[in-house]
Amino acid sequence: MFNLTQFREVFYQAKIPQLISSVDYSTTQFNPAFCEFLGYSSDELANLSMEEISHPDDMVKDAQLFGEVLNRQRDRYQLEKRYFHKSGEIKTGILTVSRIQIQVTGEEFLLGQVLDITEKKQMENALKHREKKYRLLAEHSSDMIMLHKVDYTYLYISPSVKTVLGFQPEELIGKNPREFIHPDDLNELRKQPIRNDVHAPKLITYRFQRKDGSYVWIESTVKALIDQVTGEISELVTVSRDIEQRLETQDRLRKSEKLAVVGQMAAAVAHEIRNPLTPIKGFMQLLNSEKEINPVYLSIILDELQRVEAIISEFLTMAKPHTEKLRGVYIDHLVRQVVQLLQPEAKMSQKGLYFYVEHPNLSIMGDTDSLKQVFLNIIKNALEALSKMGQVHIRVLEESTGVKVEVSDDGCGIPENRLQKLGEPFYSTKEKGTGLGLLTCYRIIEAHQGKIHIESKEGEGTTVSIWLPYHLRK
Repeated sequence: MFNLTQFREVFYQAKIPQLISSVDYSTTQFNPAFCEFLGYSSDELANLSMEEISHPDDMVKDAQLFGEVLNRQRDRYQLEKRYFHKSGEIKTGILTVSRIQIQVTGEEFLLGQVLDITEKKQMENALKHREKKYRLLAEHSSDMIMLHKVDYTYLYISPSVKTVLGFQPEELIGKNPREFIHPDDLNELRKQPIRNDVHAPKLITYRFQRKDGSYVWIESTVKALIDQVTGEISELVTVSRDIEQRLETQDRLRKSEKLAVVGQMAAAVAHEIRNPLTPIKGFMQLLNSEKEINPVYLSIILDELQRVEAIISEFLTMAKPHTEKLRGVYIDHLVRQVVQLLQPEAKMSQKGLYFYVEHPNLSIMGDTDSLKQVFLNIIKNALEALSKMGQVHIRVLEESTGVKVEVSDDGCGIPENRLQKLGEPFYSTKEKGTGLGLLTCYRIIEAHQGKIHIESKEGEGTTVSIWLPYHLRK
């Protein structure tokens, strides 16, 4: 059997904050753990009343329960109670008060024990505060913020759903969005499961049925929430918005851009064709008035008609797609063929044409005919920029992700202010050029997911770099 001395030792050595008090709270003793709990020494705490160390809002409940103990309506009570630490910090504990009687003497006293839950309470309060802020954001956001089960069933929907879709949030809780997504879009979404990469948010667009039966285009960012223990998806969060107006604006912009381009192209084509038509008309009138065929007039008319035909051919070539016949192409072999085609012309005009290959048999996926047209245009442009005895150097270089073809000449070069306009329709540095040839080259290389880069200095020469990838992206 334990005696009173042993009980006293247990009380003072206990790690749990404890207090012993007479039933009327007239005398109270605190163990060292309680003193440490509130930051006071035992002497300081002895001079303070329970009211001075207790939060006033908790004293009413404490007094009520304490009164029930005094009146023997209960022998024990438990209360979450706040105390004032010496530093001013509020400490929270679960206070358990028991009425105990010593059988030997019949003396009664109260034993109180405090379980410190200050950190837990602070975390709970912080979490509640954070949840309150998030809820405020969700409830006042124009975007629809939704929480789903793993099967996408709605668990929570922000009030903005009423504005966007016409539903009250509670009308959709427990339902699945698949019931409202347009069938055509649902088939597409099924091909893009969220579980492909659970850590990356996924952006999806689809048509969602409003309460009135109409459909609206919605853009949603979907994020999977991962259970830290199992590593599995526990819930899904989506942030969705109405993009109907944005799509309409984009469509109007595209149409107006197309109309603007068509207008510019039509004006340019009309201007370019009108130039050769003017002399054709003039010489035809002369032929008509002179009533006889003049070979000189006919020669000029035929030349101008060929020019019209060339303009139309270049325009049609630029408009058609250029990657219809994709297959493996050895770039060095293709460029060598073009060089061989142009070599006689270069020799006749006393110009040097030189070809270098760093690594032979460099293969890419491409359309042989359209790529040959690109190299033919670029190399011919380089030759035409040369004076007599000038040189063009063509190099085929291997890179880690693709092949680069460099065409360098030491010709007249291009002024810096004109470099930026290269590739625009009907802009050319040649006297009778249409600019469609270079524009076609740009279109072909872009269709092959490649790049063209032009560097030039007036009076020093020009270098055209054409980069093509080994593999085309789908």
